[in-house]
Amino acid sequence: MQDPQVFGATTGRNGRWGKRVFHRAWSGIVDGVSFGFIAWLQARHPLSKDYPFQLDRYIATWEDKDPLEYYGIPEKQASNLLQVIQRQVERGERKIRFRSLIESPFARNNVAVFDFYPCPFGWHAPTMILAHGLMSVSDIGYRIWAERLNRWGWNAIFMHLPYHYERRPKGYLTGELAVGADLIRTAEGVRQAVVDMRVVVRWLVSQGSARIGGWGTSYGGWIVGQTACVEPLLERVILVEPILRIDKAMWESPAGAGLRRELRRVGVTQELTERHLRLACPSYNSPKAKRGFILLVAGEYDRIVPPELLWELHRRWEGSHFYCFPQGHVGYRLMPESFRLATQLWSDDFRRGSS
Repeated sequence: MQDPQVFGATTGRNGRWGKRVFHRAWSGIVDGVSFGFIAWLQARHPLSKDYPFQLDRYIATWEDKDPLEYYGIPEKQASNLLQVIQRQVERGERKIRFRSLIESPFARNNVAVFDFYPCPFGWHAPTMILAHGLMSVSDIGYRIWAERLNRWGWNAIFMHLPYHYERRPKGYLTGELAVGADLIRTAEGVRQAVVDMRVVVRWLVSQGSARIGGWGTSYGGWIVGQTACVEPLLERVILVEPILRIDKAMWESPAGAGLRRELRRVGVTQELTERHLRLACPSYNSPKAKRGFILLVAGEYDRIVPPELLWELHRRWEGSHFYCFPQGHVGYRLMPESFRLATQLWSDDFRRGSS
């Protein structure tokens, strides 16, 4: 990360030395508490001794498949789901539910849930799908941004990611089961989310949507990023501190300490997990969106998604935009910054009633 443009965005209004020291210290405290909590949750879910065998068998099942097969949607089933969504919309419902095409052991998680926020111009107007971060507990901020998108002439859709919000199984915290040492459940959750999102994208296309975008942060950035790599209909992609290098997050980041400890306890090696990365890790692929319509936003003090990793990906994803701001992985600054950048970079998209 030697390019001065990378650090240019991190100085800006908060570039004075004192504020930078404060931001770094505060980010360290907030992230540290969050990492400790995640490690505590990991201890609640010990793996069985035969887990390496289970994981090897799962990986082998998909080893000769490509991402389009792994995240594929059977056309007949997708057609039925589009009708299910359409009937709910025609009834004026704003919380849309349908049976996920990917099954998990938890019935509550197997119902996909999306909150629809239509703008006055109807569903033929552009639509932004919003994907929250890991263990998100409140959608208040997302509702505010949905209203702003409506004012810009965009519909907004808030996605309940697997094991979060209404998909949270009883007896567990929101998102507790989404990411953990059970890598099969983690991978299947990502697969489930990508397929669910692709179904909604298909419905939007059936409505004549002028443009479809995806915004995601952290875990949600992982989902949107992976969807963008297999779904050409996702034309605008905004990824805020996205977990795109899953291997780094698992085996090197502070947040993965509990996960690593449990995997090593039962004998799961990094070499075994690497066999599945090409299917589970967006950094092994490239988004289908056209050049210039991918925005990557990094946190300068982020230890889960260090900015140099996103910068490296930016260099590989030709035509993408990269910006970095003084924040750790946990914070609220980057969502408004990401939309501010999007309205500047793609100003024609955000004129009211754009088409």
